[in-house]
Amino acid sequence: MRNFMFLPEAIKGSLLLWLTVISFVLLIVFLRYYRTERSRLRLFISAAEVLFSFTLNMILTTQIARMGDFLIGIPAVTVTVLNAALTVIAGAELFHIIKLRNQKLSPLSVKESIDHLPTGICFYYDGGQTKLVNLKIESISQRLFGENISNAEYLWNAVSGGDTPYAVTRGERPIICFDDGTAYSFVCRQVMLNGTPLWELLAFDITEEYRLTAELQEKQQQADYINARLKALNSTIQYVIMEKETLQIKINIHDSFGQTLLMTKRYLSDPEWTDKGEMLRLWRRNIALLKNEDREEWQRPYYVTLSHAEKLGVSVVLTGELPENKQLVPVINSAIIVHVTNVLRHAQGNEVYITSEETADSYTLRFTNNGKAPEAEIRENGGLANLRQKTESIGGSMQISSSPVFALSLMLPKKSEEEQNGI
Repeated sequence: MRNFMFLPEAIKGSLLLWLTVISFVLLIVFLRYYRTERSRLRLFISAAEVLFSFTLNMILTTQIARMGDFLIGIPAVTVTVLNAALTVIAGAELFHIIKLRNQKLSPLSVKESIDHLPTGICFYYDGGQTKLVNLKIESISQRLFGENISNAEYLWNAVSGGDTPYAVTRGERPIICFDDGTAYSFVCRQVMLNGTPLWELLAFDITEEYRLTAELQEKQQQADYINARLKALNSTIQYVIMEKETLQIKINIHDSFGQTLLMTKRYLSDPEWTDKGEMLRLWRRNIALLKNEDREEWQRPYYVTLSHAEKLGVSVVLTGELPENKQLVPVINSAIIVHVTNVLRHAQGNEVYITSEETADSYTLRFTNNGKAPEAEIRENGGLANLRQKTESIGGSMQISSSPVFALSLMLPKKSEEEQNGI
C-alpha cells in the first residue's frame, strides 16, 4: 500500500488543503456550539472532531516536511478515507446548525423579521441617532430624500411639518403619498428602554385605504353636485307650479269679471230678464278680490330665493324687513344669491345672517354667515363684481370686509336718482 509521503507533491498538497479547510469548518462549528448549544455531550464531540482534524493536519504537514525518520508513515488510502469522513461529519454539523438557526430565535433572526415587515420601523435617541431601522423605512427615506436615514429626528420633523413634496396632511399623524399612489401614515411616540428615553417612529402602509378614501370623496363631491342640481330643479319646479297657479287665479278672475260684465250688459238692455241679486253678488265678490291686499307667502318678494337657499342647506336668519321697492328687489335678490353661493363654495357654512335697517331716505343691509373667515383679502369678480355694478346703477353703494369675518354691506336709496332730482 502506497505511503502518503511518496505521493506526488500536487496530490499531497490537495489532500492537505482539503483537510485544512475541513479543520477550520469544524472549528467554526465548535465556536457556534460554544455560543448557542447547551448540550455538553454535543460540545465535547465537536471539540474532539476539531482536535482530531487539527492533529491529523499536523501529522501530514510534518511528513511532507520530512521532519524525522521516527514518524510512522500513513497510507494514502487512509488519509483519503479520513478526509472523506471528516467532510461528511462537517457537512452534518453544518446542516444541524442551519436547522437550529431556523428553529431558534436569535438577534439576527429578529432583525431579519423586522426588515421584512410591511410597516416602517425606526427607534432613535434624542437628536436623531438611530438605534434600529428596518428596510421599509429606509426605502421611504430613499424616496423622500435620496439617502438612507442618518437623522431620524429630521425625517420625523420633515414629515410632520409637511416639508416634503409628497405631504398630504401634517401634524401628529401625518400622511404622505408618492407619485405612484403609495401612501404612508406616520406616528411617533416616546418609549423607555432600560430607563433611557427612546423614540419609536412607525410608518404604516395605507395605500389601499387612501385610494378608497379618495374615490369616496370624489363620489361624494359628485353626489353633492347632483344633489344641489336636484334641489335647484325642485325649486324651479315649485316656482313653475306657483306661476301656473297664479296664472290660473288670474284666468279665474278674468272669467269672473267677464261673466259679471256680460250680466251687467244684459241687465242694462233688458232688466226684466236678468237676476239683479246674482249680478250684485258677483260685483261684490270681484270688488272684494280687488280690494284684498293680503298676499300668500309665496306671493311675497324673495320667497323663491329664500326657499332655494333653504333647499341648498343654508338657513337664512333675517333681522328686520327687506325692502319691497320694485327698484331694489332685483338688487337684493342678487345679493342673497351671491352671498348664499359664496357661503356654500368658500366659507363652508350653513347659516346666513341678513340685517336690514331703514332710515329716512335709504336702507342698509348687512350680510354675514357662520362659515370660516377668508384666508386672504376678497377679490371682487364674478358675482360680487356684477352685484356692485347693479348696486351702483341705482345710486347705491357696496362695501366688503374680510376680517374678522366676511361681511357684505349694501346702502340702497329709497328713491331713484331721477326721483331725487325731481325728474
